[in-house]
Amino acid sequence: DCIKDYSIDLYAGANLISFYALPEDVSVENIFDGAFGVMSEGMGAVFYNDTWYGSLQDVDQSDGYWVKVSADTTFELGDSEPVNYDADGEVNYEIHYGNNLISYPFQTAQSLADGLGDAAEHVYALASEGVAALWSSDAQAWVGSLTAFEGENGYWLIANENFSFAYNDMIDAVIT
Repeated sequence: DCIKDYSIDLYAGANLISFYALPEDVSVENIFDGAFGVMSEGMGAVFYNDTWYGSLQDVDQSDGYWVKVSADTTFELGDSEPVNYDADGEVNYEIHYGNNLISYPFQTAQSLADGLGDAAEHVYALASEGVAALWSSDAQAWVGSLTAFEGENGYWLIANENFSFAYNDMIDAVIT
């Protein structure tokens, strides 16, 4: 149930990430040790003079994060509990019309269609770091360089309307 010595590798610059597991202490100070800036949708924090400042105080399992580091670094999160199988149950997302910066709560990748399931009808497009996909109603398929959700990546989900969803269960997921 626990992921031992969970870590995330980052390269110098801005990294769009999320977490499929989190330690007990989800404070910005604990999670983003070694970063100098972090942004999520509508919140942010900067590290200045050995102190974190900003509205972002804690990491949430449903959010994606832009993390800025000055050199290649590794976040050492220690023993962490998978977020999609914790006491809260599955990660539920409250999506609003427009741009939503969300997480992907699984370690294993799955295709966009498998991950979103029926929720895909409410999604106009998806983007991650350097890749994107647009729903083509003509082709009835996702078109673009983004083909799968992957663990530790954050995603911009552009919604046609407000809706709620949880990623489909990984048991039936197959990468195509």
